[in-house]
Amino acid sequence: MPGTFALSGISSGMDWSSLIEKIMQIEHRPVDLLEQKKQDYQNKLSAWQDINAKLLSLKTKAEAISEASDFDIYTTQLSSDNGVDPESILLATSGSNAVAGTYNIKVLSLAQSQSIQSKSFSSSTSALGISGDILVNGQVVSIDSSDSLSAIAGKINSLDNGVTASIVKLGSDEYRLSITAEETGSEGFTLLNASSSNVLQQLGVAGSSKTLLHQISSGAESNRFSDSSTAIGSLLSLTSPPSGTVQIAGVNVDIDLSTDSLEDIVNNINTAWQNAGNTGNIAELTQDSSGYYIVLDTTNVADSNNVLEALGILKSEQESIAEVQKNSVALTSGGDPVSTSTLITAIDTDTGGPKEGETITISGKDHYGNSVQSQFTIESTSTVGDLLSAIEDAFNNTVTASITADGYIQITDNLSGDSQLSINLLANNEQGGGLDFGQFSAVVEGYDMETSSGQDAQLEVNGNLITSSSNTITGVIPGVTLNIKKADPDTTITLTVKRDIDSIINNIKDFFNTANDIIKYINSQYQFDENNVQPLMGDQTLYLLKMDLSDNLRLPVSGLDSNKNFLSWAGITTDNNGIFSVDEGTLREKLNTNFEDVVNLFVSSESSTGVAARVSDFVENVTDSISNGYVYTRIDTLNSAISDIEEQIEDMERALEIKREGLYQQYYALEQFISQMNQTTNWLNMQFSFHLGAGNKK
Repeated sequence: MPGTFALSGISSGMDWSSLIEKIMQIEHRPVDLLEQKKQDYQNKLSAWQDINAKLLSLKTKAEAISEASDFDIYTTQLSSDNGVDPESILLATSGSNAVAGTYNIKVLSLAQSQSIQSKSFSSSTSALGISGDILVNGQVVSIDSSDSLSAIAGKINSLDNGVTASIVKLGSDEYRLSITAEETGSEGFTLLNASSSNVLQQLGVAGSSKTLLHQISSGAESNRFSDSSTAIGSLLSLTSPPSGTVQIAGVNVDIDLSTDSLEDIVNNINTAWQNAGNTGNIAELTQDSSGYYIVLDTTNVADSNNVLEALGILKSEQESIAEVQKNSVALTSGGDPVSTSTLITAIDTDTGGPKEGETITISGKDHYGNSVQSQFTIESTSTVGDLLSAIEDAFNNTVTASITADGYIQITDNLSGDSQLSINLLANNEQGGGLDFGQFSAVVEGYDMETSSGQDAQLEVNGNLITSSSNTITGVIPGVTLNIKKADPDTTITLTVKRDIDSIINNIKDFFNTANDIIKYINSQYQFDENNVQPLMGDQTLYLLKMDLSDNLRLPVSGLDSNKNFLSWAGITTDNNGIFSVDEGTLREKLNTNFEDVVNLFVSSESSTGVAARVSDFVENVTDSISNGYVYTRIDTLNSAISDIEEQIEDMERALEIKREGLYQQYYALEQFISQMNQTTNWLNMQFSFHLGAGNKK
């Protein structure tokens, strides 16, 4: 069809396609003019958008110095009295509400998190065969006999209540459960048995001794509970609530946490107390913002079934366990276990017993890993007790050697906690005595249940003792945060807090540099260059913007002392092009001597509006869409004009395309007509030629 292919012009000899394109180029000139107009508008729009962005940047800089609090910038300096790097001990940062001053600080101790570990287990994934309930920070963890060490850690972590449990691998077959408070401080966390089975003791995270959890001056308190009339077992969601007889000030009281509420327990205690011949009440039900709790007027309490522990009155304490090692071969004499008085030569062996003059080598390591090496010579009167004394002497009396009732040698470390103790007794049997002690191994593992006690940070500030549960301390020094890194009671750190004049000057300079950037940009639009005409040259809105901006920047601040209400007083001046300069020396002097007067030049107050506050308001007004600021309006007008031109161009392009199609159809028809005329002419010529040829033959 016409318009879908180029006209060949074979019949007419004309290049119709080229002719049509030249016609369309002429027809397209109004569109080209609109395209140029659109480009001009787009250049103006881009320039105004740049100005708008610069104005918003100026507003940000102005807002940084438009309030009096913006000038409350302080810096801190640290020094020590003995050459120690003060920042190795603490760091200090200041805020807007700081107060200039000097403070002498000593860091006495750091805050640390409480951390508890279990005894060692040979696997972290095998079932432990331990079952029962425990309370971690007051929330129940129900442990099943099929749970492994890792499973217990997972259950504790699922509480998400301020503690983290993890598995520590000490050796190829030695694993411990570690429970650590997420926050530092002396409060730490609570770990309580909540069933009759001593789960904590079986795990080795608590010992057999118990102490009051919440001791007060008059006695003891329980944990807080959300309700006083519901059974404790239900409140805590215990699977097997403990029950039994407890002693309160020597009086037996029966308590069953599966059925007894706080009200029931208080009533039971007071009834038993009075039935024992006492007057008045020894227990009271109390309530505060945290809940209901029991108050006992005594610290004399005892319990073997974990009832009072589940209530949070007692807690199982963490202990340091001493290492105990025992040999693997029982010693007998005449078939009976030896005692300390048994002669060594009378010890049973396959060869008839040890011989006089034979030696026993004593070796190993003490609690701290120091090597031990000694030799004991068997005499005719040497007893097992003499050998035990020789072992103690070899270890410098840091161990206690004993013989068990069944004839084993037992070595107990005199120091509790993690131990490197190892013992080896080698009977040299020089005369064929055949004595064999076997190998020594730990029957009780030495370790500290509490590897880190919850501890508050302590420091002295100008001689005053300060405690904090965190190593980040606020509120002690106004507007200053202290981050303590290590304790060093022998070092006094001097902290000096003073106004940060440098930062204030930089903020003021940033403000005027940003204003200068706008003014320079506006000035550049009025620089004539016939080869590079600026898009906003002659723009009246731009001229208005420069005048208004300059006025807001340079005019005196009303409401201030007439001698101090203009920028030049503080060393800030303008040149003939409206560009501002900041004399840093003058400004620094005024800030040091007339600080409030300088601040008043920039900030907003009840009686005046300073330069920065004034400029911020101005930019808000001219760029705001709601109030139809003239910068916003100029941008919006250009966007609308560009949109209108694009619609006109679209309509004109559509019309031109229709015209192009019409020309193709018109010239296609003409080409067809010429082709037909050519065919007719050729036929007539053929007819004339035929008839003329026939006439000549006659």
